[in-house]
Amino acid sequence: MGTTGCEKFLEENYLSGENSTSAISSEETFESLIAAAYVSLRAYYGKENAWDLTEAGTDLYTWGLDNRSQGFCTYASFTTSEEQERMKAMWREMYKALNTCNLILANIDDVPYSDEGKRAERRGEVSFLRAHYLWLISEIWGGVHFTTEPSEEVSRSANRTPVSEFRAQIVTDLEVALANLPNERDPANYGRITKPAAEAFLARVHLYAENYEKASLHAQNVINNYEFALLDDWSQIWSIDNIKNDEVIWAVNYSSDPITTQAGFTDENGNLYNSTGIIQRLGGHTGHVMYEIRYENLGWGLVRDVENGRGFQRWAPTKHFIDLYNEDIDERFYGSFKTVWKANDVAASPKWKPFVFVEGVKFDVERELWAQPIFAVGDTSIIFSKKPVPESEKGKFSPNDIFYIDPVKANIIIDINDMYLPDGSLNDNVINRQFYFPISKKYEDPTRLELSTEYSKRDAFVFRISEMYLIAAEAEMKLGNMDAATDMMNTLRRARAVEGKEDEMLITSSDLSIDFILDERARELATEFQRFFDLKRTGKLVERIQAYNHDAAPNIQDYHAIRFVPQSQIDAMVDGASYQNPGY
Repeated sequence: MGTTGCEKFLEENYLSGENSTSAISSEETFESLIAAAYVSLRAYYGKENAWDLTEAGTDLYTWGLDNRSQGFCTYASFTTSEEQERMKAMWREMYKALNTCNLILANIDDVPYSDEGKRAERRGEVSFLRAHYLWLISEIWGGVHFTTEPSEEVSRSANRTPVSEFRAQIVTDLEVALANLPNERDPANYGRITKPAAEAFLARVHLYAENYEKASLHAQNVINNYEFALLDDWSQIWSIDNIKNDEVIWAVNYSSDPITTQAGFTDENGNLYNSTGIIQRLGGHTGHVMYEIRYENLGWGLVRDVENGRGFQRWAPTKHFIDLYNEDIDERFYGSFKTVWKANDVAASPKWKPFVFVEGVKFDVERELWAQPIFAVGDTSIIFSKKPVPESEKGKFSPNDIFYIDPVKANIIIDINDMYLPDGSLNDNVINRQFYFPISKKYEDPTRLELSTEYSKRDAFVFRISEMYLIAAEAEMKLGNMDAATDMMNTLRRARAVEGKEDEMLITSSDLSIDFILDERARELATEFQRFFDLKRTGKLVERIQAYNHDAAPNIQDYHAIRFVPQSQIDAMVDGASYQNPGY
């Protein structure tokens, strides 16, 4: 599957993202244009804008202290400059990429390729890419402007096309891709589209369109006909040293070079898009900063370092999300969430005093400890407990009574009831929104170049083999084939079991429902750019957000299932006043 080696094809071939008919004059320049069609994926996958549109404001995530676009988390308003700029950038990039794909496919037969097999492969790749951009456009904005024709000029009008027509073209393009792509790539071309990626995408698209027989067929083809496999160790899927692993069907690839991993966003003047609120400036995967807390502000022997990451705390998990896991039998909880921090700086540690009070009881401290640091490097400093911890086992420690300290071990113990109120809402104060919850550790990167580095070399996974099991299970359930659906689900859950707990992870057909499947998709695919779309396609968007996201519940409405067209686009159109999506 090409699981080792360097990602070279974009670094070598992507020159300037040129987007004109001049690029069809030679194979070399045309290859550069094809690379440009790939580059726009980096403006979405692994970037803040994509998580705003797919994870924020769902049943899984609400806003963190430094969130710059709370409208996507609360649905209260989308009128701030930050929210408008994000959507403007996304709209521009998606349609720029679509036009690039249209240009390539309109001209590919006229390019003087020396190898017809290579021409066929490139046709397959770009057909897939066009399908992917059409899918993103229609899932984000609904039935907006649709075209398969390239344009060299700026148009001030736009059509309205039903989502069903988008999907028909998507399926057509993916069938072309399936017929022309190879099963695998050599290491130097890791990241290029392959046949199993096209088939995985077909499975997803058919599931969205409720074509369940085809969804199951393609999902099971990917499972059975290619060399992908579920890993027994969940943490190894996410290890920065194991990015190219047997679960990954296709990923948007990055490197540690900030120049060759530029995000691709450009403004109307052709300049690289730059906003202090949108981390796109240097390219690269940014998940390692987006889900991290500001642990260094807690003190307790912690300072910011490369290993623990640079915390931007954009989003905080809902209690519902935390509660979805049975951490005693499911390895995905501790494999997905960081719950323990270890001291890394003695100078940042508080000092022992001659005595402490715990629940009003005075404890003397041994004299030799007076004024000495409580934490040595490597000592456990902070523990987030998913389960309630009795107050008698925590103890209280000055200087701040909201932190609970074991009177012997001296570490901070924060349990589920400290993090959340009884109604499930975040225990709402500045401290909570800043650093009072466990974080997703799927995207940690301790290999970053330096402390302030915002970008990561981590690839952004788009399709993993586990999704195929989930698609097949859901499709078979919808077809009434409950035993087949249960078998698919149990194969996945057995692989995700804590060692020795495999039998406890198994379910029966009576456990299966669309809500169970949504819960399982959350446990497996959270933060992987699908949650909002999953809730929307299953008709559960409003129901589950109202039930589980305290911040978004008062405002979420049915019309939020599709996003607003950016005001800049409305203003630029001759018929813009009537073009906005309903409700906005």
